[in-house]
Amino acid sequence: MKEIELLIVSTTPGLPEALSQYEGLRIAIGPTLRFAENLITSVQPPNAVYVEDTGGTLDQLWSAIHAAQSRGIPMFIGLHSVGLAHQTDFTDAGLAVTTDRDGSAIASWLASLLGVRARAAAHQTVIAVAGAKGGIGKTLLVALLAEGMKRRGLRVLVVDGDLSNSGIVPTFRIPSGFPSYLQLREDGPAAWTPQNVRRIIYRHRESGIDFLLGSEETADVRDLVKTEWEALMQAVRSLSEYDVVLLDTGPEIKKRPYALIAARDGGWVVLPTPPGRKERIGVGNALRVFQAFTPDLTPQCRLVYMEPEKGVKISVDDIRPLFQRHFPAALELGVLPRAPRQIGEADEEGDRYVCPLDLYPHSALSTAVHQIVDDLCKTARLNPPQPMPRSSAWQRLLARLGRDRAAPPASLAPHGAGLYHDARDTQEVRL
Repeated sequence: MKEIELLIVSTTPGLPEALSQYEGLRIAIGPTLRFAENLITSVQPPNAVYVEDTGGTLDQLWSAIHAAQSRGIPMFIGLHSVGLAHQTDFTDAGLAVTTDRDGSAIASWLASLLGVRARAAAHQTVIAVAGAKGGIGKTLLVALLAEGMKRRGLRVLVVDGDLSNSGIVPTFRIPSGFPSYLQLREDGPAAWTPQNVRRIIYRHRESGIDFLLGSEETADVRDLVKTEWEALMQAVRSLSEYDVVLLDTGPEIKKRPYALIAARDGGWVVLPTPPGRKERIGVGNALRVFQAFTPDLTPQCRLVYMEPEKGVKISVDDIRPLFQRHFPAALELGVLPRAPRQIGEADEEGDRYVCPLDLYPHSALSTAVHQIVDDLCKTARLNPPQPMPRSSAWQRLLARLGRDRAAPPASLAPHGAGLYHDARDTQEVRL
């Protein structure tokens, strides 16, 4: 990204510090409007200018504006004093104007106009769970990854990006009336600041996981335009209190390209991959979207294969070679076993949230989740402070025998067993 030199003439406290949190900006500070005009007309003018009417007289402000316009330099205006009574004159002249007095809000407004983004917090990693079809297990995988990462001592924020049909809200038993990031759009571009985002984070007491929530399940769908989503994620990226940001995205991967944006900005995308025909076609369609991007983003994608539902005769072993052939850069993280009883029992706890990993901590599902989380941490270069949970040989034996509540049901075979296989050659199975 080419560096932008931004000259500011401002008395707003904290504005230079807030602007320093954005990538690609070099800040020059001027004391007065007359100084700004002299620099604008010099042989090395700044790339853009933000001035406030507190730096001089109204005539000096217009003189600096005319100088910038004559040289084609973008000029942004802050009105706090003598210019407030003449605000319409500035807007009629086609100038971008703000009356905000908060340094972070002004910085966010300028960043959106200049097209720059917030610096990522140190060591923060964004991981989106995506797919081009509903019902393939995205929300379940988000919940299991969040729980698994929390057990590794990582600080996790889950962002609910499925605005058409939130699965996060019912999964975690979040009551209605929660704060939503959709509320921020009502306050305009300057509202997407880290401070405002922090105020609407929902802290889930039962799980210890934090959430940024959108709509209530299927009610009142209100879309964010791409620039609004990017502004939200810029604010999230600068939150230093989280190691991992997990995005639960909807199936409308082109309408709401949240996972694509995450991969483009250096994050990772995890795709749950069931072997059923419609499901694997949906995953293939999603990967083609990432593949068509320039540059190809499939190296940022990872597959989590899902053991098939009862009655599906195509197995993970059948479809694995197809994805390896068509999308060789999209590597595998592991296989998630079917665990209908474990998931069902956790889900049937009424209004009380229960994590499946706590219900059966030594089951095939729980063991697989911890291994997938470990591999994902290695892929994303995360360094969890806690070791991977492990089960002793005795605990694994009890789990297989189903002798206590910390065991999977007897009908659930260990990983790799009990799969339905198609007798046809795998070459006949197509994406």
